[in-house]
Amino acid sequence: MKTPAWQSDPDRYDFRHTLALQYAHLDTIRHANNVAVHGLHVEARIRYQLAVLGHAHLFSDAELLRPRRTVTHFLRETHYPHDVVCATRLVAVTPDTYQLVTGLFQQGECVGVQDCLMGAWHTDRWVALPDDVYAALESNRAADDVPVNDWPQVPPEHVPLSGYPAESEISGRYADLDPDVVLGELAVSRYIEQSRAGSLRPIRNDPSLGMLVASVDLSYHRWHRGRADVQVVCGIDRIGNSSFALAGAAAVGEERLVTARSTMVLIDRDKRRPTPIDDALRASMAPLFIADESADDARAAGAAPGG
Repeated sequence: MKTPAWQSDPDRYDFRHTLALQYAHLDTIRHANNVAVHGLHVEARIRYQLAVLGHAHLFSDAELLRPRRTVTHFLRETHYPHDVVCATRLVAVTPDTYQLVTGLFQQGECVGVQDCLMGAWHTDRWVALPDDVYAALESNRAADDVPVNDWPQVPPEHVPLSGYPAESEISGRYADLDPDVVLGELAVSRYIEQSRAGSLRPIRNDPSLGMLVASVDLSYHRWHRGRADVQVVCGIDRIGNSSFALAGAAAVGEERLVTARSTMVLIDRDKRRPTPIDDALRASMAPLFIADESADDARAAGAAPGG
């Protein structure tokens, strides 16, 4: 993933702070788990909003300031125990939305960036930003415009839940609720991670192969108040040379919370380098394609992003 040059310079962001990476952030590959990295982006965003909007908008029983879409790019592995510098820049504001770019830096290198489109959620729909929020953001937006990543094609929101080959249910947990008693952003991210983990058995059967998450694109449809059992679904969207895209979703009953597309890179575990997806592996992955005509067209058109 090639990002605009300014995103690799922490001094080009509006707001910065440093966080200590925790041992609990590590996964079974012994680097920071992708959801933990997403959490660092969330923390960067929240601290920026706290600085600009104040404590009054840290918690809310009315309009919730929540993502409408996040696209997270994992540029390098994030390792323990080195500190992470988290940086945030406001790049666009409208009466209904605002866009933030967050960057993570470790040992002088940019390890990841996230594009985030924020909105205001009230009761059961997206609404206009509160007037004071819009005014505060507009007054804090830098005068110099910077280039940003183009939004990729949205994840396949039109695919019905029954169109995904892998599905499971996650029991609702108190820990999934955020301070506003809403199923939290990291809980939703963890649901999507779990949907991926349950659909990759053909690859996990070969101990010489591993996977890295290159990007995760999440479109948020609603923010559910209260604990709930969650249905998660997943399937393969496209296959490239050394990468493939998984499409997935999480829902409470018939109400979809989020639709996702994750780009995964197949790696040789010993060399820690991308490795081609051979014909035998492609054949074993075939039953995992989502049942959707547009996916057939995409597969016929060529490789997935990063493939």
